[in-house]
Formats: sequence, C-alpha cells, structure tokens
Amino acid sequence: MNSKTIKSVPTLALSEHIQQKTVVAQVMEKIRELITSGLYKPGDKIPTEQELAERFGIGRSSVREAVKIFQYLGILESRVPKGTFLCSRSQISTEAISWSVLLGDDDMWEILELRQVIEEAAFLSIMTRYVRDKQSCRSLIQGLEAEIENMKTALSEGSLEKLTLADYNFHGIIIREGKNNLFLELFRTLDAFLREEIRKTYYAMKDLRDISPDHQEIIDAVKTGDIDRAVKRHSFHFLRIRGLLAPGTRPKV
Repeated sequence: MNSKTIKSVPTLALSEHIQQKTVVAQVMEKIRELITSGLYKPGDKIPTEQELAERFGIGRSSVREAVKIFQYLGILESRVPKGTFLCSRSQISTEAISWSVLLGDDDMWEILELRQVIEEAAFLSIMTRYVRDKQSCRSLIQGLEAEIENMKTALSEGSLEKLTLADYNFHGIIIREGKNNLFLELFRTLDAFLREEIRKTYYAMKDLRDISPDHQEIIDAVKTGDIDRAVKRHSFHFLRIRGLLAPGTRPKV
C-alpha cells in the first residue's frame, strides 16, 4: 500500500487497512469488528460504502459485496434513501445457521447434547419459578399436558409425523418458558435437526406407547414442587434418549 493511500486517510491506523491478500472476507471481518466493538447498536445507521472504503483503504466494490452478504444474512438492512442499518438479532437468517449445522461435522450426539444443555437450563428456571408461584405456571402445565394428548391422538391415528411434532412442541414449551430468547431462537433454528433426533429415538423403541407416559412423568415431577426431584427426572429423559439413539428399525404405529 503506497504513501498516497495512507495520506488520504490521516486519522486511520495502518493496522486498520485491508491487506493485499484480502478482499470481501476481510472487509466483512472489519465490519464485524466495528459491530462487536459496541460502536453500533441494533437500529443504528452504519457508515456509507464510500466511508467504509476510505476507512479500510480499499475499493468501494469490495465493501458493497460485503454489505450485500450481511444483508442476506439479516445482519444489515438497506433503507433507501436513508442508508444501511444494523438489524436486531431476531432478523438474522436462520437458513444460514441451519446450513452451518448441515455442512458441519456435527453428529446427532452433538445436536442432542446442545438440546440437553439449553433445555436443562430452561427447566431449572421453570422449577425455580414454579416453587415461588405455582399459579404463574398454570398455563405452562396446561400446554405440556395438551401436547401429551396430541401424542396419544397421533398414536391412535398411526401418524409418526404428528407424534414427532407433539414431542417437539412439548420440549419447545419448556425452552420458551425458560424465558431465554437466545435459547428459543436456537431451538427453532435447529427445528429440522431436532425433529430428526426425536424420530431416531422412535426407531429404537419397542413400544411407542411409552412416549406419552415418559413425558407425563416429567409433568408429575414438576407438580411435586421438589426442584431436585424434577430436575433429575427431566435429566433421566435425556439419559433414556441417549440409550435409544442407536441403529434400529423403523417403528410401527
């Protein structure tokens, strides 16, 4: 990079310039550094493409390409003629995260482990709240029991798809009521992978009629108001799943 370029941006630290080997990937990294620094918050307008190009000491076309990628990911939003703004987390593309899992080396065990970690944290939060005020958790219990009824209906209809959905929704309620929005968004993003993990446990079960009683026991443990007992029963559910996640035959419903 020549002295003329450096002089054109006198307040810029040399380390902030994009190196010759870079292009769009390093422009993206620089923009990410601006965001992680806390300088810009969701809803804030970021510098123009020209301003970023001058700041990074690189051509405007590379900045434009980087911004387009961030827009596709739901991180930045273009509002003509106002400019480009930083989006909230809720707008981030779930498709990108899903592909990250799909194309990675993650196996079903790792996905199960992730699900267990976030759900156990949510479950503990629910139990703590339940002990303080059982009435406040009334709708939560009703929602869980409704999904158990859906499981029974699915079995009577011979629908594995409906059974999987009711199972998925049961655990989704637990995570939602844990009141951690990041956990809930992650659970929803991994929807397809988590449903597949649930289906695989069914393939190894001798009798699918065991599913609803297994989930009912979790609710019954919550109703005791005994945090330790309830947490252990919930954890046992995952221990059981781990025992079932092995090659098996497709279940008959």
